[in-house]
Amino acid sequence: MNKDIKVAKQTISTEIQALKKLLASFNRSSQFSKAVNLISKIRGKCLVVGVGKSYLCGLKTASTLSSLGTPSVAFSANDLQHGGLGAIQKNRDVLLVFSVSGESVELNNILQYANRNGISVIGVSCKPSSMLLRYSTIKILLPKVVESGHSLAPTSSSLNFLSWGDSLAISLMKRKKWTNKKFVEHHTGGSLATALIQVREIMAKGKEIPLISSNKMMRTAITEMNKKNLGIVCVKDKNSIMLLTDGDIRRHSNNLYKKKIVKVATKNPTWIADTDTALSAINTMNAKGITSLLVAKKKDIKKKVKRLVGVLHMHTALALGIK
Repeated sequence: MNKDIKVAKQTISTEIQALKKLLASFNRSSQFSKAVNLISKIRGKCLVVGVGKSYLCGLKTASTLSSLGTPSVAFSANDLQHGGLGAIQKNRDVLLVFSVSGESVELNNILQYANRNGISVIGVSCKPSSMLLRYSTIKILLPKVVESGHSLAPTSSSLNFLSWGDSLAISLMKRKKWTNKKFVEHHTGGSLATALIQVREIMAKGKEIPLISSNKMMRTAITEMNKKNLGIVCVKDKNSIMLLTDGDIRRHSNNLYKKKIVKVATKNPTWIADTDTALSAINTMNAKGITSLLVAKKKDIKKKVKRLVGVLHMHTALALGIK
C-alpha cells in the first residue's frame, strides 16, 4: 500500500476511535442537557471562547449555533482579555469555553471576570481537574483521546470539539423548534438560500397563467402561448386541465390549424403541490423529461379533479440558481 495512503487511513481510524469515545461519554454525564437548558433560556448570546485551535473550533461552533437559531459569536481568549470583556452582557450572555487542557493561561483572567460578575460558564475540557472546569458553572468533560500520528498538534481532540459543538447546536435547534424555513432566512446567498424555495413562491399565477378553454381555436392557443411566454398553454376541458406544449405543436404541425386542441394537447399532465420545493420540482421535470409542471394546492394534489393555482417552468427555477 502507498505509504501516504496508509498514513491517511491511520489518521482517519484514530479520529474515528476518538469519536466513538465521545459518543460513549454522553452515557455517563447529565452535563450536556444542563448546557442545552442554560443556553436555551438566555436572553443574549452564547460567546464561544478558545485559544489557538480551540478558538478555530469555537468559530465553527458559533457559526452553526447562530445559523440554527442561537445567536452566538466566537472570541479568541487573547482578544477577549485585552478589552474584549466589554462585549459580555451581564445577566444575558453565557460563555462557552473550549480548551483541551483547561489550563491555558489566557483563560485565567476571563474566568475570574466571569466568576466575579456572576456570568455562567460552560467549560469544555479533557482534563477533569483543570482550572477551566473548576471555574465553570457547567463542567463538560470530554474523553482524552490519542491525537493522529501521536503528534502534539490537536487533531482528534479538535474533531471531538467540533462534533460536540454540532451536537449542542442541533439539540438547541430541536429545543427551539427551529425550522428549515427559518434556516433559509438566515442564508440569503448561495445554494442554501435557494434549496428550500417553495413552488408557490416562483410559479406563474393568476393572469400570468396561459389558460384557454378547449373549445377555442388552435390559433387562439398559439397566440396565448406567445403572449405568456412559457412555451405552454393550459387547456380547460370540463373538470380537467390538459397541457398544450410547443412540443405538441411541432409534432402536430401538419395542418395544425384544422385540428382540435383536445386532439393535440397532453391529457394527463404532471402536477406538483404548491408547498413542494422548487428543487424537487426540477428533479421531477428532469426525471420525466419535461419543462413545465401544473401546480395545485397541497390539500388537493391527490384529488382526481385538481384546481389549477399556478404553472412552474424549469427556466424560471434555473434563472434563480435552483439546480
